[in-house]
Amino acid sequence: METMNHFLTSYQPLVASKEGRRAIEAYDLPPYVDYSCRREPDFESRYPSITAICRASKFAPRLREGDIAVYITKKGMYPGHPESHWRVTAALKVIRRFASHRDAAEWYERQGVALPSNCVVRENPPLDLDHTGGRPRNFRTDAQWDGAYRKRVRENPMLLACDALHLELDAPPVLTSECMLATFGKVPGTQTPPRITRSQYLALADRFS
Repeated sequence: METMNHFLTSYQPLVASKEGRRAIEAYDLPPYVDYSCRREPDFESRYPSITAICRASKFAPRLREGDIAVYITKKGMYPGHPESHWRVTAALKVIRRFASHRDAAEWYERQGVALPSNCVVRENPPLDLDHTGGRPRNFRTDAQWDGAYRKRVRENPMLLACDALHLELDAPPVLTSECMLATFGKVPGTQTPPRITRSQYLALADRFS
């Protein structure tokens, strides 16, 4: 049997920016969803999805069925805690690995589930700007932003459908610097998401208890 891998990765939540907080207020959005026009990952899907639109070849291509990805926010000042910290938002277990977004779209449709926003197919447009945390400064238009995602999908076309083993989008557990050091002995970099041990995974998963 193939060995299950555990990974640690991070993302920018909607609540991290003033534009995102306006979107949360206006549309009653969960504060800890991803900020972008194509949520990466899409935590809100019945089968949360991971793609290469954010980290290109650094993460999604490495995942296989059975692997578990733990998602933490980027470090920041989030409501309800007085110091800069992370939040542990989700643990996603890969249940299906699709070679293309089109294959994934057909599978989601057969399940009777709406397409996740990071499934980049013609019939699935990006979210409107006012549902995001604001367009990154390096893109002058929304079309450029989505175009960059489409380019990454052409280069790394896989999509991973997941089960959420743990998921909290309203008030996820706090992860302090002290907890991070106790778990990992350092603050691990997540730009290229590292493998973590099972015991490290369980230490993070226990925070949902």
